[in-house]
Amino acid sequence: MKSLKKYLFGKKLRLNVIAIILVIMVLAPMVAAAEKPNPGVVPVNSNFHGKTYGDWSAEWWKWVLSIPADRNPLNDTTGKFTTEAQSGDVWFLTGSWIGTKELKINVPAGKAIFFPIINAECSKIEGNGNTQKELRAAAKALIDNVTVKEAIIDGRRLNLDNYRVASKLFYFRLPAENNILNVTVPPYSSPAVSDGYWIMLKPLSEGKHKIYIYGKAEHVPPDNSEFVTEMNYTLNVMPKRC
Repeated sequence: MKSLKKYLFGKKLRLNVIAIILVIMVLAPMVAAAEKPNPGVVPVNSNFHGKTYGDWSAEWWKWVLSIPADRNPLNDTTGKFTTEAQSGDVWFLTGSWIGTKELKINVPAGKAIFFPIINAECSKIEGNGNTQKELRAAAKALIDNVTVKEAIIDGRRLNLDNYRVASKLFYFRLPAENNILNVTVPPYSSPAVSDGYWIMLKPLSEGKHKIYIYGKAEHVPPDNSEFVTEMNYTLNVMPKRC
C-alpha cells in the first residue's frame, strides 16, 4: 500500500511539474511581447516630449488642417509638400485621403516620426456635434468601423492592437481660403476630437527606410461607405549637418 501511495504521489508530482512547464512555455512569449511588443516604437502609454499619443494626434490635426489644400501633404502625390510647416523634435507623416500613394521623401536625422494608420477627427465646423461628448461619440463611431490596420517598418510588422487613442478636445484653425475642409463661411476655427490608430517611431538611423501603412473601415456613417488608405513610404533619413 505504501509503495502504491508513493508511486501515485510521484506520478502526481511529475504531472504538476509538466503542467507548470507548459504554462511557462505558453506565457513566456506573451510576457515578452507585452514587455516589448514593438521595438523602436514609443510606447503608447508614454509621455513623449511632454505629450501623450492623444496630445500628439491633436497636434497632427492642427498641423495638417492649417495648410492650404493646394500644398497640403494629404493631397500630395510627389512628396513635394511633406516639409510644409514641419518643426520641432517630431516629424509628421500624413498618410493619404486619396487612396494609395507611394512617396520618396527626405527626413532630417534625429527626428521622431509620428503618423496615423487610420484616423478621424470630428468637429463642430463640419457639423459633427456641438459638445465634446457629441464630437467624441462621432469620432469613435467612425473608428469603431475599422476592420483592417497594418504597419510594416523595414519589413517588421507592428502590433497595433493597443495603439488606438483618442484626443482631448482641441481647437484647430483653417486657412480662410482654399482650406482642405472646403469651408467657405467664417469662423475658420473649431473645436474637435480625434480618434484612430497612431504610431510614434523613435528616430531612425541615417539612410533608407521603408514604411508601409494600410487601413480600412467599412460601413462608415453617414452613407455606409468604405474608406481605404494605403501608403508606401521610402524615407531617406538625412545626415545631421555639422
